[in-house]
Amino acid sequence: MILIVCFVAAAAFVQSRPDANIAVKKRQLQDALANIPEWNRVGSSPLDDRIVQVLELDDYVSQNYSNGNHEISLYIGYYLSTKKVGAAHDPLVCMPGQGWTVLDEGKGEVVLENQNRERISYSSMMLQKGGARQLVVYWFQAYDTPAPSTFKQKLFLLYRKLLTGREDNAFVRISTFLDQNSIDESYRSIFQFVGSFYPDFMNYVTSGA
Repeated sequence: MILIVCFVAAAAFVQSRPDANIAVKKRQLQDALANIPEWNRVGSSPLDDRIVQVLELDDYVSQNYSNGNHEISLYIGYYLSTKKVGAAHDPLVCMPGQGWTVLDEGKGEVVLENQNRERISYSSMMLQKGGARQLVVYWFQAYDTPAPSTFKQKLFLLYRKLLTGREDNAFVRISTFLDQNSIDESYRSIFQFVGSFYPDFMNYVTSGA
């Protein structure tokens, strides 16, 4: 009897869940993030068409921003369907392949100082190639929820798909060269940028077709 009840409950849940809602956007992501409060767009790094195909991107942004004191590089690979989860490459895999040595890595959480007080769980790493060093903060977006790993992204996406029918997901990477700045200063500038760009990004993510 318990098994029958479980089957009936599962069937009712499946029948009642929302249909998948592939929300094709009205504008490109780079346009949605063109005007970040307190940060000016100072350049872009378009991807080669072959890379776009390999990563199976539905949209992306690869731009640099400056607040006059620090320059930040933002890359977001955007996907409209859960079928493409996993297409984004973890930086721990692809960055060493580009000649970067991983000096340090970690995980953390930042609470944004805005009205919604979003919590962003992220992964980070410090890289070096020759005399250049950079700090990278990244996460995997599961609709409106950031995840520090692809495993958690898949779990969050399953929950969001069942709850809302939305399948939007993304890989977000923010980096800055250390130059004369300390690691703490570089973290602060990255988190300041996240606090400025994330609300606009969330408006884009949660917007309808």
